[in-house]
Amino acid sequence: MKEAIVFNLLYKWKYLIAIFKSKFLPNNKSSKLKTITYVAREVDKDWVFGMKTRKLAKASGLQASTYFHNRLKDLPNSDGYYFVFHQYFYRAMRHNPKILKKKNIVMFTHPNWTFSYSKKHVIWCLNKADYVICLNSDVKQMLIHNGLKAEKAVLIHIASDPEFFYFHERKTGSAGFCSAFGDRKNPEMVYNLVKYMPERHFYLLGKNWEQFDKLSELEALPNFTHYNDEDYNTFPELYSKIDIFVSPSTLEGGPVPILEAMLSNCIPVASKTGFCPDIIQHGKNGFLFEIDTDYKTVMELIRKADTMKTDIRSTAMEYSWENCSKKLDQLFLN
Repeated sequence: MKEAIVFNLLYKWKYLIAIFKSKFLPNNKSSKLKTITYVAREVDKDWVFGMKTRKLAKASGLQASTYFHNRLKDLPNSDGYYFVFHQYFYRAMRHNPKILKKKNIVMFTHPNWTFSYSKKHVIWCLNKADYVICLNSDVKQMLIHNGLKAEKAVLIHIASDPEFFYFHERKTGSAGFCSAFGDRKNPEMVYNLVKYMPERHFYLLGKNWEQFDKLSELEALPNFTHYNDEDYNTFPELYSKIDIFVSPSTLEGGPVPILEAMLSNCIPVASKTGFCPDIIQHGKNGFLFEIDTDYKTVMELIRKADTMKTDIRSTAMEYSWENCSKKLDQLFLN
């Protein structure tokens, strides 16, 4: 009830004004679609969202371009729009009523309900899109359960670049992590694995870990190397140092580094969140564990990974930007 009151009083009227304005604009949805605009914010240009928009636009078979604007105003004229983050669609809708007469596809990574963007608010807005890209099966079912029209929910695992990330032979048994610091990245698990597996070298690739109160302890350990805020162009080389890639997060939409590591022939040992249960077959091309698993169990999985001979890269080749973009092209053309 509270969600509905907040949404109706503070936000819904803004969308209704945009919808009213759109009534006086020509409807181009039924005409042949030729142009797509991939939308993100200016601040995303050098971050993962910026990279995703550029990769998808470049791989598209349609006339695709990117648009970056922090307030998401003045979107260029286009037959269709792809929003790399769901909240961007809501803001753009309010500022650009014209998009309501065009094809709109929205990517939804994982739930993060807030006062401003409550479940009621988010589902109402997502039902205004033509399609909602869900990065994993759990997110798709969750959105439908909460009111998203089932025909709008499409499962597409986000992609990586098999030409950028290359195969390497696993030889050293070293392990690694790749993520920015945050509570949902399970930093305590990272700490415990490094501390209690002194025989194995660990690499941590990610920024903001200075916020972790145990980073100094980790950096004092001889089996730990931290790469902070590295240029993305160095990632393939850094993954080549890692044989076993550990993803201990408690909540993810992806995570994309899993695909990057798998394309680098690293064996994934990952928590059951995001698309990990969709792309990893336990014991065949990696290992999975529950999000509340203790570090000792994960240690055993890392040791099991030492014996795996599978060509991991071959099991991730289908998740390319080109294949992902083709799927999106088809949705725009439907």
